[in-house]
Formats: sequence, C-alpha cells, structure tokens
Amino acid sequence: MKKKLKKDWFGRLKNKEEIHQDSKEWISEIEFIQDEIRFLDRLLGSNYIECLESGYSEKVKELKMVIEQESSNGKTLHKIIVDHEKVLSELIENESIDSNLHYLEIHERLEREMFSFLTTYKNLKKDIYDLVDKIMEKKKMKKLP
Repeated sequence: MKKKLKKDWFGRLKNKEEIHQDSKEWISEIEFIQDEIRFLDRLLGSNYIECLESGYSEKVKELKMVIEQESSNGKTLHKIIVDHEKVLSELIENESIDSNLHYLEIHERLEREMFSFLTTYKNLKKDIYDLVDKIMEKKKMKKLP
C-alpha cells in the first residue's frame, strides 16, 4: 500500500511517486515548448516580409518580445524543476518527504507556476497562429483576380 502525503491539491492526495511524475511531466512539457517556441520564432521570421506588407509589423514585434520572454521563463522554470527533483531524490533517500512541509509547499507553488506558464504559452501560440492565418488570407486575396 502506498503512503499518501498530507498535502491536498485539486481535491486529491499525492504520494511521492505522483510528485516525481509531476516533475518529469513538467520537464518534458517545458522541453517540448522550448522546441515549439524556436519553431514559432522562425515562423514569424520567415513570414516577416508578408507581415510588413500586411501592416502587422507592430504585432510581430510584440509577439517576438513575448516569445523571448516565454523562452526565458521556460528556461528558468526548467532549472527550478530540475533542482526541485534533485531535492525530492534526497528526501526520498532520507525518508523525510512526509515531514518536509516546505518541499510540499514549493511543489504546490511550482504546480501553479506551470499552469500559468502553460496558459500564457497557449495564448501566445494562438495569437501567432491567428496572425499567420490573417497574413495568409490577405496574401490569398491579393492573388485572386
């Protein structure tokens, strides 16, 4: 029988395996997002001339700044989570995770930060796709006789 921790998130208890799984998923998610951010940055760059011609240069500059900020936030969050995972290993080794409330509070805070990071990133991605879609529509309209 697995021992449950005395911390409740979103209406459920988490054990050390679930906390470890959270961290692994967060790291994987951030690494995937970093790859996507590079792609989105290149996507805006490759469509830059069309953006200028379509009158979206200010929007592109704004999105590029948000991309840089989100990339930086992702790198910082990734490092924090990797360090957090190392602490978890030490706590498990010393069998002191159940009594370390500070660690559990940090994990809960990281969970909120990940949710916020993912939400912000999804909104950024949507904004970029919307912009590229508008540019493609304008380009298509120009080609019609």
